[in-house]
Amino acid sequence: MDFFQIGSGNDPGVAIIALVAFAAGLIRGFSGFGGPAFIIAILTLFFTPYSVVSKILVVDFFASVYLFRSVYREVDWRATASMVIPTLLFMPVGHWLLLELDPLWMKRAMAVVIASACIAMLIGYRYRHPMTIGWLIFVGTLSGIVFGGSYIALVAVVFILLGPYDKHQGRTLIVSWSFFTVLGFAAISVFSGTTGIDDVVTAAPGAVTYLLGAWLGTLGFHRVSEALFRRFAISLLLLLALFNLVL
Repeated sequence: MDFFQIGSGNDPGVAIIALVAFAAGLIRGFSGFGGPAFIIAILTLFFTPYSVVSKILVVDFFASVYLFRSVYREVDWRATASMVIPTLLFMPVGHWLLLELDPLWMKRAMAVVIASACIAMLIGYRYRHPMTIGWLIFVGTLSGIVFGGSYIALVAVVFILLGPYDKHQGRTLIVSWSFFTVLGFAAISVFSGTTGIDDVVTAAPGAVTYLLGAWLGTLGFHRVSEALFRRFAISLLLLLALFNLVL
């Protein structure tokens, strides 16, 4: 039973966490986003946001490296840098909020972020022209604050997916931005002491299944309808976010 449940409460066990990570990896590998948000929506039912984010960082790190290797030849470096630099500069602000604010408030805030992003994507509005440098900097700044405090990348994802980018352009920009953002977040987390060896050991089983899911999801990206899978993933995330709001 300990394999499925740990402790004396209702904490999920190793097997359940590994399955959640696998499903999240499928979403991350296929769409380039959504994996961490999926895990957060589930695990913040059992743990504080502070403890969840440090472990998700470990789980998502290796998948980010793998996904970036698969797209780096297609990266628009100008657009990526315009988003990445302000994101990295403002992530410490969000990370400070994660440490200072009430855990329950952070849980609700994460759910609102996820739900708002999902609703915006489900509406399906798209602007006609690619984001200008100014807009990319603004999106990077806002994303840095949110990502630094929650490890949720959906703010940047919404702006990208609502644009005129095709399937490959949008996913590549998401993957390249998230890769450098994850590297910066990892540095901040290690330096501040919020992520340590214990987190690496605890998250290792989930990291393996997450990476497997990301690999399979990447294969599916080239073979399965993106629109259908994205609608399913966004709808699921929205339901999980609403569930977190009422608990």
